[in-house]
Amino acid sequence: MKIKKLVVDSLQEAVEEVRNLYGPDATILSTRIIKKRLIPFLPFISRSQLEVTIGIPDTEDFSNHLKSQDSVYEEINKLKESLREVVELVKKQKVEPPEETKPIESEYSLRALNLMNKLINRGVARDVAKAIIDAGCGYDYELRRLDLKGETYESLKMGFESTLNLVRDFESSLQDFKIIALVGPTGVGKTTTVAKLAHYIKELGKKVGVITIDSYRVGAVQQLKTFISIMELPFRTADTPQRLRECVGELSSMDVLLVDTGGRSHYDDIKVKELVPFFNKLPTLEIYFTVSANMDERVMAEALERFSVLPIKGLIFTKMDETIYHGYVLNLAYHTKLPILCWTTGQRVPKDLVMANYEHLAKLFLKVEE
Repeated sequence: MKIKKLVVDSLQEAVEEVRNLYGPDATILSTRIIKKRLIPFLPFISRSQLEVTIGIPDTEDFSNHLKSQDSVYEEINKLKESLREVVELVKKQKVEPPEETKPIESEYSLRALNLMNKLINRGVARDVAKAIIDAGCGYDYELRRLDLKGETYESLKMGFESTLNLVRDFESSLQDFKIIALVGPTGVGKTTTVAKLAHYIKELGKKVGVITIDSYRVGAVQQLKTFISIMELPFRTADTPQRLRECVGELSSMDVLLVDTGGRSHYDDIKVKELVPFFNKLPTLEIYFTVSANMDERVMAEALERFSVLPIKGLIFTKMDETIYHGYVLNLAYHTKLPILCWTTGQRVPKDLVMANYEHLAKLFLKVEE
């Protein structure tokens, strides 16, 4: 409420003045008689007047406040109505849980579930394990679930055959001249694997030559040279792209040339890209990304991404004997769709090399001795 004061000559005049100026809602709160000087500097010349105190309601502000409150209530009611519509819509629809939260027990038989869990416990990603089991299962109308098509070993092998790529025609592909290079991070065992592959290809009756472009690790070069000398195979060292081409020309009478490369940190892009000029325009070249099976899956994927500046043909996994989590190998092969050429199972040269096959892979995950 606002307070105003008026000075008038009579109460009647005060009532009319209040009504005219402030409307019917104004209220006279009090009155008092005052003396008003007619001439300011002569105090004895004055007359009596009536001072009226008036109360004026804040009608305008109160109205605005009510309007703002009404607006808030209106918005709240709109939200309530929208929420009510959403609730009704959800009630009418059949809401299904996301794929990853569906109870997988309702889809597979106990045998299939046990095999899937075995794969997952060995490091196989859930989506990869599911794809493998799906490929090895058929629908059982009695169980009303997916069940393994045969015995566990056969079903797992069938699942691998449908989901993983292996280099199956390697021997037949050696009919023509071929250059095979191994690239990958440091310390994964490329040099030892080159020696094992050289012996394997020689046993197939093919003429094999070995070239190393690893001019930094003198001990590694000497080790490889010793292995190759024992196998009585030709050996060359190339420290430049031009020298590598010369070595290829010198050994062009061979059926297969194996090229060993020095390990390069996959975090050093410059070192990795140094390999590109070596392999430009080489005939019938196949480059295999070689990585240790005991590496973290994310590190494997990162390294492969960096080495993909080269035309990667397939995968080689080393040190399979140094981990029980062989699922990382499957995950990389499944997601990249690159074929696996071989894997190594120990340090012995020329032994401990397994050319990729589904039978060995299935036995590995089921822990069946060869």
